[in-house]
Amino acid sequence: MAGTEISGTTSRRTGDKRVMRIAMIGQQGLPARHGGVERAVEELAARLVERGHEVTVFNQWQPGPKARQHRGIRVRHVPAFGGKHLRNLTQSLLGTLAATLGRYDVVHFHALGPCLASPVARLRPRTRLVVTLQGRDDQRAKWSRPAQVVLAAAAWMSANVPHAGIAVSKQLQREFVEEFGRDTTHIPNGVTVTPQAAPVEADDPLQRFGLEPGRYLLNVGRLVPEKAIDHLLVAFRDVPGDVRLAIVGGSSHTAEYTERLRSLAAEDPRIVLTGPIYGAGTDRLFRNALGYVMPSLLEGLPLALLEAISYGLPLVVSDIEPHLEIVGDSGPGHRVFATGDLEQLTKQMTTLVNEPAAEQAGAYGLRDEVLVDYSWDAVAARTEALYRTLLTSRRHPAARRGGA
Repeated sequence: MAGTEISGTTSRRTGDKRVMRIAMIGQQGLPARHGGVERAVEELAARLVERGHEVTVFNQWQPGPKARQHRGIRVRHVPAFGGKHLRNLTQSLLGTLAATLGRYDVVHFHALGPCLASPVARLRPRTRLVVTLQGRDDQRAKWSRPAQVVLAAAAWMSANVPHAGIAVSKQLQREFVEEFGRDTTHIPNGVTVTPQAAPVEADDPLQRFGLEPGRYLLNVGRLVPEKAIDHLLVAFRDVPGDVRLAIVGGSSHTAEYTERLRSLAAEDPRIVLTGPIYGAGTDRLFRNALGYVMPSLLEGLPLALLEAISYGLPLVVSDIEPHLEIVGDSGPGHRVFATGDLEQLTKQMTTLVNEPAAEQAGAYGLRDEVLVDYSWDAVAARTEALYRTLLTSRRHPAARRGGA
């Protein structure tokens, strides 16, 4: 990028700092309810607002009351048409068109799919485009072959259309250099320090599903094949004792896989599939679990794992690179097993159940490290710095080989 200062932008100055107008594309809704991307957008956007910037998110239109503002973030609602694949695409296209007409300084895409709309934002040459790579959606097993082809095109666009890319994990950063020759900036997701426990609601999930505090293992997330919940259900059968397993989450265009999980769960009365739970209900489940298990085959940098660590929960995780980037080597409080090895998964869960004091001590040590290393405030500061670098340059920063 050339070092020429941009003049005539739509932003204004406060003191010696330029207030940026930022649009966020890719989240389904705010306040966040649907998953990791939505939570990441909310936490980043709220902190950018705190730093003095104007941030607008383009939500997918849904029936019912609609917030116009949340945590200082401006919320706009755009239509979405068609079936399960077309809805997200049309939301991204219409949101990007609205952002392009709105004269924003930065349009920030979140995840691969929304980048299909990124060429539209290029129609305003002074607007800088950024994409955050949250994972390889093009590699997820739930998609049909045609959908995988479209997402492969989205991956190519994410590497070639935006002015800058953010990779939430070092693995994603390396893959984009190896596959597309495109350098990205490594900025991991953050984690929020868990607040005081919310008041117990009338619809308490522990009471509803017969869960006793400290007597169940937990997994929270979408019921999709790459999360390997089927592996977890089978491996859990051989964990001795009366400890239970709570699987929290719903289908994500994966009805057949979800039905298979129901069949597997029915074979062990200790297992409960709760369906989606949000807000105070999720907080209550995290706060009272014995431990957290994540057997995933594919991840970006999982917010659910960071959240479990923030609650001080002992972990059992597969040895995929994004997990190891967070937890390091296997040890008390953060047990690691070879991905797909059900015998090892059973063994590590049994260790967690049989040695709770040692596992808890190790989990608290990991929590102290993660709360320092994965701070949303640091994420916001580094993202803001990237925006400013782009806005003080006129050359396309399509950096190639090398790391950031």
